[in-house]
Amino acid sequence: GINAEYGKQWYQRRVRGAWLDKELRADPTSVTFLGTGLPVLTERSYMDKWVSYPLERERLLGMISRRPNTIILSGDSHLAEMQCANTTKGPLFEFTSSGMTHNCLDWIPDSLCRYYLKYVSECNGCIVEPYINLNFGTITVLWDGTNPRVVLEVRSTTGVELHYLIDVGSVADAHCPPRHLVEHQIIWQLCAVTMLTIVAILLFYTVSFISVALYARIVIYLRFTKHHRD
Repeated sequence: GINAEYGKQWYQRRVRGAWLDKELRADPTSVTFLGTGLPVLTERSYMDKWVSYPLERERLLGMISRRPNTIILSGDSHLAEMQCANTTKGPLFEFTSSGMTHNCLDWIPDSLCRYYLKYVSECNGCIVEPYINLNFGTITVLWDGTNPRVVLEVRSTTGVELHYLIDVGSVADAHCPPRHLVEHQIIWQLCAVTMLTIVAILLFYTVSFISVALYARIVIYLRFTKHHRD
């Protein structure tokens, strides 16, 4: 039944969580990649994310905090972006790449998708501008120095769209880089609201005019037919 299935899922989560906790407690590596289906750091609205499961997310971040130089790899957001959060072990980066076959442009126009990402679903931890077209991610680790360097790239059919270099363990990356700021152009938001209001008013008056005109024609028709009958 439902309770049995829930109990099975709960047990599997506990087993997987215990395994991950054990692995992250083991001898640290120069850099650790942790893959997950849903974005961990993002707080964007209207998308699947770990924030929707606060207890599990808190536990996961607690385990990750024991391992410095961890980079999260995630997807299932229909866009590509890079985020960062400061922790006691240094910056925690997340690289999201999605998707190769679907993106937000499958459901809404390009301009509306970009407006949503900039003004409705703000990304507080983003360090680059998101890429919304079809894409895939690549990871290159360079071992030519004292600290490994990780190259994160978002690629499309035409080439590299986003590029970011993380010098793991260096002083330069002791904190998250400045986040990618989006200018909240309030004037454009007001213009959008004004335009929607005008459109709504015009639709209201148009429907009202058509209704009145139709009603008048029906009344005239009924009186005309009644007059001829008499």
